[in-house]
Amino acid sequence: MSHDIMRGGVWAFRLSAVGAGLVATAAGLAVSGKAISVLVGWAFAIAASSFCPLLVLGIWWARLTWIGALTGLIPGGGASSAAVLASLLGVGPSGWWAVLLGVPAIWTVPLAFATMVGVSLATPRAVPADVLHKLLALHLPERVRQQTAPGL
Repeated sequence: MSHDIMRGGVWAFRLSAVGAGLVATAAGLAVSGKAISVLVGWAFAIAASSFCPLLVLGIWWARLTWIGALTGLIPGGGASSAAVLASLLGVGPSGWWAVLLGVPAIWTVPLAFATMVGVSLATPRAVPADVLHKLLALHLPERVRQQTAPGL
């Protein structure tokens, strides 16, 4: 934050460090009554809902576009973050709502995958021309790459 937003410098770093410390302290106090296992589960749900689809599709699916990748991060990470916040606030304390809000990855991970795939299929012109070369370079062992496709 001090480098990218506040243009660097010692004063900006100190201000950013104090701000980050205050935010972390406030967040810690807000969840002080929750079990650590629940908090860790929520953190993994948010990460799984945003970065897991991005990494899996980015590594294995040649038709993923940058538009689809960015668009898929929003509903996945946003919905899981909203579900965690709603659960913290006590919305849906029992029944299906409690399950869907308490364990949001059940529905937010498929939501992120579906969004990334759908938007990527709708924007095929955004696929890089050399995507197959990049995927081959990523997946083939170096000695096989040199024998089958020199220059990768």
